[in-house]
Amino acid sequence: MVAVTGTTQLAMQQAMSRNISLLTTMLNRQNQQLSSGLKLDGLIGVSHQAQELGTLKSKLGTAENYTDAVTTAQNRTTLYAVSLEKIIDLATDAKDMMIKNRDPYFAATAAPATQAATLLDQIGSILQTRDGDRYIFSGTNYNTNPLNGTLSDLPTVYGAGAVPGVDYDVPFQPVPDSVPLDQPPYLNPAGNMDNYYDINSVGLYVDDNERLSYGVSAAEPGFQRVIDAVLRFRDATADLGVDDANYTARVDDAAKQLDLALFDLKSTASRNGYKQQQLGEVQDRHARAIDLLKIRIGGIQDADPAEVATSIAGLQAALEASYMVTSQTLQLSLVNYLR
Repeated sequence: MVAVTGTTQLAMQQAMSRNISLLTTMLNRQNQQLSSGLKLDGLIGVSHQAQELGTLKSKLGTAENYTDAVTTAQNRTTLYAVSLEKIIDLATDAKDMMIKNRDPYFAATAAPATQAATLLDQIGSILQTRDGDRYIFSGTNYNTNPLNGTLSDLPTVYGAGAVPGVDYDVPFQPVPDSVPLDQPPYLNPAGNMDNYYDINSVGLYVDDNERLSYGVSAAEPGFQRVIDAVLRFRDATADLGVDDANYTARVDDAAKQLDLALFDLKSTASRNGYKQQQLGEVQDRHARAIDLLKIRIGGIQDADPAEVATSIAGLQAALEASYMVTSQTLQLSLVNYLR
């Protein structure tokens, strides 16, 4: 009788041990689920919705890729905005310089040509702004420096004694597409003039069937005019002390050209601002879509914290009860052995 009882108790102990092991495994899995926030076994755990989950995750990846591209474009339009603001400030400084140096007596000791050279190089430095290794003012030729040398090294454009409105008028007209001649001398001749000027060629897809152009070219009318205006002022110094009246007339002409440049630059800045707004709206649209996709994905693969917590509480209670029963069984077994 003792042997039969011992065998029965051993079987019960083994069963309880297996039960404790199973409960422990289930408890660990529930804790893992609570920690990760996801249902167990990946796609197996949501087998009836696995195809929908895969489709949603694919759409999420696409939306996030487009968002990254739009962010890159936005960073560049911000660089354009900052650069344009700096050049507008320099153009304003140039206007002040021309006003101060209009009087030949003052200009004779103010080194106006040196001031002009400094402004030209500051403008040139801004036109060589880069986003990483990309020259942002080079159109689609972004690996190529948009400038041909240093702006202050440009040779004399308007010789001594030149008369505004007679010897020259507006030689730096904007260069239209597909016109290889009369390229502004400051642009890099290695580049394709079409690509420098055609800003519509610089853009990106912001959705599968939607493309936005953006960009500001070194061949923009505002840049051409501001450089031309400073060159007119610089070259006018050849008449300083030789023909002061013509010097003053040439400075006035340069100032007028500068006013045109400022108008063009502000128009370009406004256009760039509109592109910034468009990109911002697209990014907001993608952000809303991404949020909705994450909610739908979460509805499929995310575990219910309350349900998991309840399950854990139940498993812990069952495990404690199993330990208690096992303990009592072991005590009974010892008594039987002592008998």
